[in-house]
Amino acid sequence: MRVGLVGAGFMGGVHLNAYAGISDVEVVGVADARIESAVAGAEMVGARPYTSYEDLVAAEDVEVVDVCLPTAFHRDLAVRAAGEGRHVILEKPIARTMEDARETVDAFSGDGPHLFVGHVVRFFPEYLGIKEKIDAGDLGTVGWSAPAAARPSCSAGTTGTPTGASAAVCLLDLVIHDFDYLRWTLGEVERIYARGMLGREYNRLDYVLATLRFESGTIAHVEGHWGYPGPFNYSIEVAGSNALLTVDSTEPDSLQLISGASEEVPDLASGKSPYAKELEHFIHCIATGEEPIVQSQDACEALRIGLAATESVLTGEPVTLGGRE
Repeated sequence: MRVGLVGAGFMGGVHLNAYAGISDVEVVGVADARIESAVAGAEMVGARPYTSYEDLVAAEDVEVVDVCLPTAFHRDLAVRAAGEGRHVILEKPIARTMEDARETVDAFSGDGPHLFVGHVVRFFPEYLGIKEKIDAGDLGTVGWSAPAAARPSCSAGTTGTPTGASAAVCLLDLVIHDFDYLRWTLGEVERIYARGMLGREYNRLDYVLATLRFESGTIAHVEGHWGYPGPFNYSIEVAGSNALLTVDSTEPDSLQLISGASEEVPDLASGKSPYAKELEHFIHCIATGEEPIVQSQDACEALRIGLAATESVLTGEPVTLGGRE
């Protein structure tokens, strides 16, 4: 499968490192407006560097476009690639607005190319372990969940400069992972209330605490911190009527099941990175026609929850979603 990657910033580098270990993939070109970033990324996989998507596809036979650009550029590039008959792997979030998200999904309707949105937490082994235990009934009836994530500031590749700043950075670029995972695991969200704190950059939301009520009655408290002065870390606690399940990436035994007496669960975090598993899965789906774990509609719903949380932060009021759109 011939892949062209656009956006050789932090996330682009993560994707390129993953592709280097996937035997069925040849990254034929890497595009970034900053030529030095394109060169560095291309060297990781033995590809050729370009300063634009246009130059990349003019020179290379690209079957799959991997988009690691800032969100403001997602719709235009994804829609263009779809029109050219190319599959697209798109880093989350799918878009910055629901209108853009719907337009993006519509561009991939029918029997043409396919869209894959990178909600990578579904591929974290510990989080998969949690979902498996919930689905198996090991926790009993789930009453509440409390995920938390902290991530240091980082830059992304770009082919231009988007206009304006967004107060939703923490929600749509970080906590949206938790929104997607919780909806996948616990069902549709009925209502959300969120509070946040602006950070060091003007109009940028660096910290958020959101409370989600699901149609099942389960409550989730989600905490996210963008600009954390240490390495990326995450944790989650899920409490059911029979047991408590915890994950903490800073602890050696990352996944623990507590039911009466403490019961340790074997560490599941070894092996391939979640990004490698995710991209390998997407490439497999392209090759075989199988349905991906992450559907386009899932990405739209995660965005809808994130936008509702943003509205709640800005208004100070809870927002009712009423389940799936």
